[in-house]
Amino acid sequence: MDAGVRRVMGLISEMNVRYVVPVYQRPYSWGEEQCLQLWDDILACGRSREQTHFTGSIVTMQDGTASPQGVASLAVIDGQQRITTIALLLVALARYADAHGKERLPFSRQEILMSGYLTNPFRSGDDHYKLTLSKGDRATFRAVIDQLEDPSRPAPEGPSRILDNLALFERRLDALANVATVWEGLRRLEVVSVTMAQGRDNAQLIFESMNSTGKDLSAADLIRNFVLMKYPLDRQAQAYQTYWKPLEDVLAPLADEDAFDDFIRCFFQMAYAPERLGGADLYQVFKRYVSANAYDANDRMGFLCLRLKDFAGYYVDAVRGGLSAADDADPVARRTSFHLAGIARLGGSAARPLVLELFRSCRRRECTRGQLADMLGVLESYLLRRAVCDCEGSAQEHFLRHLVAKLAAVRSAGEKYFESYVALFLVEEGTPRRFPTDEEFRRALLTRDCFGFAQAPFLLARLNARLAAGAAGAAPDDAAEDAVIACAAAGVPGSAADASALPEGWGVEHVMPVGALADPAWAQALGPDARLAFERGVNALGNLAPSAYPYDLQDGTLAQKQGRLARDADGRSVDAPLCRDVIAAQAWGPTQIEARGRALADVALGAWPLPHMDAATLEAFRPSRRAAQVKTVTWQDLVDSGVVQMDDVLVSVSPMYPGRATVTSTGRIMLATGETFDEPTAAYERFLGSVGAHETGLNGWTHWRLGEGGPLLDQLR
Repeated sequence: MDAGVRRVMGLISEMNVRYVVPVYQRPYSWGEEQCLQLWDDILACGRSREQTHFTGSIVTMQDGTASPQGVASLAVIDGQQRITTIALLLVALARYADAHGKERLPFSRQEILMSGYLTNPFRSGDDHYKLTLSKGDRATFRAVIDQLEDPSRPAPEGPSRILDNLALFERRLDALANVATVWEGLRRLEVVSVTMAQGRDNAQLIFESMNSTGKDLSAADLIRNFVLMKYPLDRQAQAYQTYWKPLEDVLAPLADEDAFDDFIRCFFQMAYAPERLGGADLYQVFKRYVSANAYDANDRMGFLCLRLKDFAGYYVDAVRGGLSAADDADPVARRTSFHLAGIARLGGSAARPLVLELFRSCRRRECTRGQLADMLGVLESYLLRRAVCDCEGSAQEHFLRHLVAKLAAVRSAGEKYFESYVALFLVEEGTPRRFPTDEEFRRALLTRDCFGFAQAPFLLARLNARLAAGAAGAAPDDAAEDAVIACAAAGVPGSAADASALPEGWGVEHVMPVGALADPAWAQALGPDARLAFERGVNALGNLAPSAYPYDLQDGTLAQKQGRLARDADGRSVDAPLCRDVIAAQAWGPTQIEARGRALADVALGAWPLPHMDAATLEAFRPSRRAAQVKTVTWQDLVDSGVVQMDDVLVSVSPMYPGRATVTSTGRIMLATGETFDEPTAAYERFLGSVGAHETGLNGWTHWRLGEGGPLLDQLR
């Protein structure tokens, strides 16, 4: 490794050298703030005349080879934002010199082009360009250079940070009294230049140790660099296309630059449950995960990327609230999407690790697709009931994290996944983590302020669709979601396509208005104790309805309200099931509000049911009974006690997939591939994958024997 302080202009103008931004680096991302900081530094340096200015580091990696034209490629490990911005400033200076030919300037367009700052003038193809950016920015930047060399070429167009920052520098130069100051400042700009040799220096460690003065790297940037730096320079582009880009493509529909960071947090919250990651450094967690699972050995990083891609698909479905590749003709897929939509609105990011775990269980065939839809329905009911009952908060977040860990234990023990999942909700009865009972849920629906409830639009949309399903002849049971979905998709008034939101522009309307006490007719309808009746009823569930005119008639008469509830915003007639009883009412007061509230509460009990399990089965899952049943002896216990020892052989019991593993000196299970694991199930799952079998979620404790004809590992516990 060679390191030293260099003048930036001397560094980038070296002949027969080109700087290449590797595919794993993030796109050019400096904004106005970072550009103006560099601009101010350059001006201060230029005006000083006696001082240099240090502006960070540029770290490159060389592989010791050169192109047929004799140009060496240096991969930019750190400093690509800085070197790109300096190149843009040089382009702006060249354009300025060309447009102000009568000014006496210490530089010219021709000098900038021929001195090697932006190009290798006598080389062609890729070797001609001094700086090659990653693919997203490469074409735009090259078009800028091409147009500078030949003004007859078309100028690049379209939204681009490169073009935005180039325009920023051009405006700054036009407004500057003495442009020569910028040139002088650039000439005095210094960096620490670090050049590493592939195979001799650890680029990743050096990259992590550098202090960036620019825009902080996200977890996605750091993890992408970590993954692709594991490959030699000549394989990085292929590894990016084969392993990393497919992962990015899966997340791309979210159009959120923070999507990867949130996804990876959800993934690790699932993987390390019940540990609470909170504000943990995701990059450090990722490296810990890679090391613990030996993904950095035997070229397994690609396998990890493919695994993450699968979970990224589940994450996208969880965020968007529906299956991305669902078959509309498949009732199970429709039901799954229906509940995902509800969970997305109710649970936010806290529920996503559990959703990933449920998808994983289905992929491993621990549950059927129908059971997956049912489990998502249980989760939606849990979240909605607790939201209505105002018992969300830390206890709920704690329960969801620990539920993921308990389901992993269910998997390891080889128990029935679906039954265990339902039971783990129900055994929390009487605790702060409880699944609200029908009585508690009904009471909350009838007594709480439903207008101020954050989920009121969702609640009314689903109730409206549920009533529509009933009118269409659907049975009021747990399978009625299909009819709800069908009605919503057919355009039932007051329901979005997923029956999870009111149509755009609609809102929640009070039937009895908030100004009822000031209106003689409404006050009379409230009865003798008008104030008490008003306070009890104005924000009650029975007094709310979806409307395309939620603010136009806040204090209107009953007849006016009924007329508006029967029409959409364009004046067309609508028949929203949730509004039929209001439109048909001859009067509206406490009696009607209470009766409608009770009827809607009954509908809600069916829409978000409490799951059931027979008492005998549930009793087996209660914590005290469970503690006596679960086998607590771990693999490490068997190693520590000497039951299994170094060089012992584990034999697969499967006649279709025979195979062996050995116990290492540190007590880990090593497969024939050289991969090691710290517990039997993970080792068996990977063993099946290595021989071409589909992951089935088989319990390693019951599928490894200790030696030929020996006992199952589970029998040793």
